[in-house]
Amino acid sequence: MIATILPSSANFHAVEYNERKVAQGKAELLEMTNFGFISCMETYTWEDLTTYLKDYTSRNTRIKRPQFHLAISCRGDEYTQEELVNIAHRYLNEMGYGQPGQPLLIYGHHDTDNNHIHVITSRVDPHGRKISDSMEKRRSLETIERIMGVNDSQKIGEAVSKALEYHFSTAPQFMAILETMGYECYTEDDDIVLKRNGVVHDKVKISLVESKCRKDMYDKKRMVQLKAILKKYRDMAANRQELQDAMKTKFGVSLVFLGSKDSPYGYLIVDHHTKTVFKGSDVVKVKELLLFQSKEERFRQMDAFIDQMLDDNINLTTKELNRLLRRQFGTKFLNGSVRYGDSTYQLSEHILTTLRSNDRRAWLQSFCPTNELERHILCQIGKYHHPERIAIQSNPGSNAGKTVSQLRYIFDTTSDDALVDKLHEDGYFITRADDQYYCVDFANRTIVNMKNQGLDVSRLQPKQDQSRHISDPGIGRAIDKVTKQRGGSNDSNREWEVGGRGYEDDDRSMKR
Repeated sequence: MIATILPSSANFHAVEYNERKVAQGKAELLEMTNFGFISCMETYTWEDLTTYLKDYTSRNTRIKRPQFHLAISCRGDEYTQEELVNIAHRYLNEMGYGQPGQPLLIYGHHDTDNNHIHVITSRVDPHGRKISDSMEKRRSLETIERIMGVNDSQKIGEAVSKALEYHFSTAPQFMAILETMGYECYTEDDDIVLKRNGVVHDKVKISLVESKCRKDMYDKKRMVQLKAILKKYRDMAANRQELQDAMKTKFGVSLVFLGSKDSPYGYLIVDHHTKTVFKGSDVVKVKELLLFQSKEERFRQMDAFIDQMLDDNINLTTKELNRLLRRQFGTKFLNGSVRYGDSTYQLSEHILTTLRSNDRRAWLQSFCPTNELERHILCQIGKYHHPERIAIQSNPGSNAGKTVSQLRYIFDTTSDDALVDKLHEDGYFITRADDQYYCVDFANRTIVNMKNQGLDVSRLQPKQDQSRHISDPGIGRAIDKVTKQRGGSNDSNREWEVGGRGYEDDDRSMKR
């Protein structure tokens, strides 16, 4: 575990850096605390966040570089992002940044092989005092070591107990299980030594492990299944790391290679789903497993690649697929085709149609329908013919309250004769279903039952013939306008059409 205090700045440039990562699909905002009205906004920009931090910090004008920017990272995925966030809070409390009212942003990054988060706050406390930076790097190291010492001692006992529950046939296979949990293991005399973060935390008797070994037959059906999966994803991966990541993420299967990094002589398959360790050569020989196709070969099979992605996720959107394409080829969609180097691959029409439909489904899902009728209305508006693929939510979207407040203001300040026109002018689509009036707010991504919110819908009835029909072309223009908006990390706008302009990585490095 490493906690790195990154350079301070006068303009909180770390916010723009992290929000750009979010726009590129390489990060996500995990937590926003004490940001006033911005926390209630559906869309915001990095400038909004930066301005808030500057205003907050202005209560102490003596601090010239008030940004506090911290990165906490672990090896691989030994800690989840949720666990890293909990560690960050303990760290901030001990370093003086955890006071009530302290503004805080935490971003989770997933653009490297190691789980890591970025934390941004101000060096000014809520009372306007400077937070001490005396011997900061030394205190930081001592703090993270103290936190991790407690965490590691507790976690390692749990990990050993969990590993002993697996089906393994040798002590090295038991060690492979612990390796997938983030521990370094080696034998010393009659013990298996367990290390983490360079510190020996525990020892397990080899005799105890051998007493738990099971020599009975393995699940042949599962081995056949694993063989098919490994070959499929080998042909989709560019290298060993990508194959390992795909198997772990999609199937809960870890591949532990034996021997040198560049030339392993074998590997073990740790199947966390069935809690079984398989000898890799019994499933797919290591030389066969590592016969990866070149990017050019995979690019020529682009339709098959995307078809396999759609098999894994029938709701795959253009945005999600572009994230995969960036990782695989460093490229993305443009006008229905994919470019790699000097080559262009035009995708088949059935793939383009499927992605457009999935983009539309994701957009409609963002309205958070709470019942069958709301879902039906949204599907009619979006001309989407698979309502069963849109989940009914138990609670309305986070912006429902904002929409209701705006509607009440319009009702309170507009005469009856002008009410319907005012609602339409402000972008609200009003429709009637089952004797109920519903308002669809495209800007805030909500759908609300107006009567249930205490609005006097009888005021709409004299001009109910003016209510927009769902085929009204004005709705299409409203949808188009909203889906082209840009916002911050909680802006849920999607790329509406395949090949639409997205946020491309300009390879700028973060200013220090």
